[in-house]
Amino acid sequence: MKKNTGCGSNNYGCPPGPKNDVAHSESLFSESEQFAVADTLEDRVVLGDVLIQTLAEAEIHLPTYATDIKHIRKNVRLTQCKALPVAGNPNFVKLFVKGFVHKNIQYAEDGAGVIKDYSVDVPFAAFQQVELASPLVFPFGEFSVKGNVLERREISKDGMGADRCNFGSLTFEVNNEPVKCKLLASAVNQWDILEHFDNWGRFNQITEKMEVILVLKLTQLQQDPGVPFPTIPPTGNGNGDDSDDTAFSSSTGAMSETVYDRFRRIVGGQ
Repeated sequence: MKKNTGCGSNNYGCPPGPKNDVAHSESLFSESEQFAVADTLEDRVVLGDVLIQTLAEAEIHLPTYATDIKHIRKNVRLTQCKALPVAGNPNFVKLFVKGFVHKNIQYAEDGAGVIKDYSVDVPFAAFQQVELASPLVFPFGEFSVKGNVLERREISKDGMGADRCNFGSLTFEVNNEPVKCKLLASAVNQWDILEHFDNWGRFNQITEKMEVILVLKLTQLQQDPGVPFPTIPPTGNGNGDDSDDTAFSSSTGAMSETVYDRFRRIVGGQ
């Protein structure tokens, strides 16, 4: 007996749809335009609302011969939307967008009878550099240094070199907040060309030329740059009284330093 996985019929949640045939397609061209103004959304900063257009061609093979296409329903779904920051320029990202247009094709095989139904996914891709309305923020720095290690060495007892049995190092890595991507709207503008006819005038192949238009919202969770760093070093008095810490902070200016500045100063050895 097959398990009932219909939406709302049990407590399993919304199940994934059945797998469809995948048509061979080729992405030809893409372009983008940034039209939003800088704004904030809850805890996330809106980097921009981006309009991307891409072209694709696909050949769809129907499972049986048809005399007429009655209706094609189209839905767009993204499988990838990754923003690659442009090194050294927080105002630009390069978008890698992939997805597919799910098509439900209804067609007639003869002049009378039932309407056939066929579902197919048409992949597309778009790769585009985008200018942001609000810049990316990398509070601890944009890159981690993985190839270099800052070594600590001490002189040997005989004073003739480094002590090979006593050493240390400083390594660090930076974990920045990623750029999130949401699909706000989509449109598919297409042209269908019927091909591969038989002796009775029926066809079983559709060549499609599509323009896929996407509206994407890019956001990043950005930390408050004004968060102060705790006093370094603490007094270590152990009684919970931080009056001495405050005095130290006032005399050295440590509390006027942000946590990000302090981190960069530590890893920079300053």
